[in-house]
Amino acid sequence: MNNKPITGQSNKPIIQVGIVGFGLSGKVFHAPFIANNPLFNLHTIVTTGKEAGILYPKTRILPDFQSLCDDPDIDLIVVCTPSALHAGQAKLAMQSGKHVIVEKPFAMNSNEVFDMNETAKMTGKLLFPFHNRRWDGDFKTLKHLIDEGYLGNVLEYESRFERFNPMIARASWRFDQPEGGGILFDLGPHLIDQAIFLFGSPQAVSCRLMNQREGSRTNDSLDLILIYPQITARLKAGLLIREAGPRFMVHGTLGSFIKYGADPQEDQLRKGKKPQCKNFGIEAKREAGLLNSMLHGKHFRGRYESLPGNYMGFYDDVYAAIVNHKKQNVTVEEALLTIQIIEAAVKSHEEQRIVNFSI
Repeated sequence: MNNKPITGQSNKPIIQVGIVGFGLSGKVFHAPFIANNPLFNLHTIVTTGKEAGILYPKTRILPDFQSLCDDPDIDLIVVCTPSALHAGQAKLAMQSGKHVIVEKPFAMNSNEVFDMNETAKMTGKLLFPFHNRRWDGDFKTLKHLIDEGYLGNVLEYESRFERFNPMIARASWRFDQPEGGGILFDLGPHLIDQAIFLFGSPQAVSCRLMNQREGSRTNDSLDLILIYPQITARLKAGLLIREAGPRFMVHGTLGSFIKYGADPQEDQLRKGKKPQCKNFGIEAKREAGLLNSMLHGKHFRGRYESLPGNYMGFYDDVYAAIVNHKKQNVTVEEALLTIQIIEAAVKSHEEQRIVNFSI
């Protein structure tokens, strides 16, 4: 890895990063964290648009992916292109000697994941699935409550991403062609990854997919159930929900946690707020979830403030894995499990049955 000094920084290695694709993902979820982390340098962005050069005038702008791969100065490539390109571009980047971050969905099928992982092993390069929603403040809070035993043994878990986008506009390729993957490949990986991070691999999968908006040629609403021995995990997403239900609704043997509203980081990033800004990732107190449980031996029913959201934590983890050889927080094996659950969900929908799940 290159260690080019950046003015005013310590002698720690600086990771030189190239982003391919500058739509919502590259612009909002990656570039701000790379540009504002002193241990990374936003070296190059591959895009045919002009916006990247305006926002990052000191960053090199290239029109083609191959030139990025051929650049010996680049250590890490972030793949933010349409989903069908992820696997091929990730493999080419690793074969070119680069570590790779891959936006969700990690791949379009499990065979692509196997191929990507084999390439990582052969090249000795690290492959990072971008499952950043593990660093949502509300999810971090829920995991804390579960880990500390405030809910007892979890019995029912419901997680939702519900939005009101009646028109097909942004990233229309996801919905105006069957191979786009729809909401199952868009928001589904976030919902599934959070569930398996908490509970591991399910025993069975049940799913219904729907095309609800005019012009949708693939699913834009999903109702996915992961079945565990003692837990039912229901995952829902839709784009015609004007009045959203709870983001999380979790019930256990000792208590319940119900949380409305969304982690604030995406909204803050869309509005141009930078990760180092004051109150970034801090949720308004009025958005605190409702906890009804036992706290330190006493019954408690009231608001439980969310922990701060921290998407920069993903990039801190990437740095620790590349430079300090620490284990990745999000593994390729977990990304594979997510894709395998998506495949089982499609089968469940098509065959209208519960699909037993084993890996």
